[in-house]
Amino acid sequence: MKLLIVTQRVDRGDPILGFFHRWLEEFARHCESLTVIGQAVGDHQLPSNVRVLSLRKESGAFKASQVCRFLSLLRKHRREYDAVLVHMTPVWVVIGWPLLPLLRKPLYLWYEIRRGGWVLRCALRHVRKVFSATTDGLPFPSSKNVVLGHGIDTTVFSPGTTADRDPHSLVTVGRLTRIKRHELFLQALASLPPPYRLSIAGGTITTADERYRAELEAFIGARNLQDRVSIRFLRHEELPALLRRAGLYLHAGGGGLDKALLEAMACGCAVVSASEASASLLPPQCRATPEDFTQKVRAALDTPLEERERLGKALRQEVLDHHDLAGLIRRLAEEMRG
Repeated sequence: MKLLIVTQRVDRGDPILGFFHRWLEEFARHCESLTVIGQAVGDHQLPSNVRVLSLRKESGAFKASQVCRFLSLLRKHRREYDAVLVHMTPVWVVIGWPLLPLLRKPLYLWYEIRRGGWVLRCALRHVRKVFSATTDGLPFPSSKNVVLGHGIDTTVFSPGTTADRDPHSLVTVGRLTRIKRHELFLQALASLPPPYRLSIAGGTITTADERYRAELEAFIGARNLQDRVSIRFLRHEELPALLRRAGLYLHAGGGGLDKALLEAMACGCAVVSASEASASLLPPQCRATPEDFTQKVRAALDTPLEERERLGKALRQEVLDHHDLAGLIRRLAEEMRG
């Protein structure tokens, strides 16, 4: 199979989308050739059968320029791909659709967000299949939906030793945005004695995110938590070490099944999650609501370390069984060949 993938960013150092570099490496193993169009391109090192093309957002290209270049690249490289997979950005399906049927190239979409409007609905009309990690990956049902699980690199996201764990370290990973409900984590931390600390591996992107961060910082100041909270973006490759040290991973995202939660589980980390999307894969002691989140965190931290280690092994096995990267990419390739 000769495949074209359209994605937002190709940059293994990107704190949010750096994980997709490993997806591309894995896709290269299943493709005769792989062409990648990224809106922005940064640091990457991919196999010889992969060609990476940029829409030059990293150089400040305007949206109109990106659209024109996208259509130009589709035509120019039309003999180098048999099918097109768009990752998470249905707008490129809508933009490319008028041309791709003329080139006889089938369109596929990967989408895993529990929200979406007319652009997504329009894109679904023009793709053969839409892949998602969970049954909650689309905001509305579609007969074209194929649920395949997430793709976690379990060789990289793997447990350390028991001695690596810091029982007083609370960790969460993800963008500082209101849907992630970081205020629940700060409230839980405020109820704990000083040895406990919270590391937030994330930062802001939009103006709304900045306003939310200001609210969180006001809470931190009012509760004198400045010395107990760290907020900073980390490169994706830095996350496994952070998760291996974590005594407990905190999660409350209101979207689909969060990849960051699964990465923590793959590292054998005990978790507490208030996300509805994660409820079906977590045991009762890991599930919380916004109302009882602090209580569940305190109960988890009171659990003996040996029991937490056993729980971490069970959580990792869940990822190995249902969300391993190699298995996901193999199934994606099979679905697009079919």
